[in-house]
Amino acid sequence: LRGFWAAAPQRKPIQQPPAPQLQKGPAYEKVSNPKSQIPNPKSDDWPTYRGDTLRSGSTTAKLPAALKNAWRAEIGGHITPPVVAGGLVIVASIDTHRVIALSADDGKQKWTYSAGGRVDSPPTIYNGLVLFGSVDGWVYCLSAADGQEVWRFRVAPRDRRTIALDQIESVWPVHGNILIEGGLAYAAAGRSSYLDGGIYMVALDPATGKKVHESIVR
Repeated sequence: LRGFWAAAPQRKPIQQPPAPQLQKGPAYEKVSNPKSQIPNPKSDDWPTYRGDTLRSGSTTAKLPAALKNAWRAEIGGHITPPVVAGGLVIVASIDTHRVIALSADDGKQKWTYSAGGRVDSPPTIYNGLVLFGSVDGWVYCLSAADGQEVWRFRVAPRDRRTIALDQIESVWPVHGNILIEGGLAYAAAGRSSYLDGGIYMVALDPATGKKVHESIVR
């Protein structure tokens, strides 16, 4: 046998009704025209991890021959790479569970939001919304205009916790950037297809957080 193995008593099934996966926030259904929330979107924006759904890491934006520093903002701690769209620069402060939005013009903080666990990958900006996963097992959706919570969805099948890197997180953490493809938001929760029942994958409606379909990789 290879790997790490442990013996434990057989788990007894938990006889309790499951908690609702979708929780609506104060901004739910208030972003009535999402595309108007971020003015003047540009083709050279960088709204998701590595720029686009293909993770190409490339852009057609033109740069001057000589670059200069426009501004500097001190976030502190370990931060994710930034995403940029519609005049906003958004990063996550990983260990403090925070997502921070800055003005792309001067670097001044627009808003901040605290999730229930680490946010280890850049958020995705889409139609006036900011979507990201957290190791607490949830996917979060915020209003890009003011950072208010629109909805959050628990991808983890149950609320079961463990300790990792000296912090509490879900047994099924949502690692990685949220992928937007074909108008749906895709996320995965879990560490391995061989552990804890597998990796749970869902497709969500970005505007409402409602589950469109799901699958389990085992």
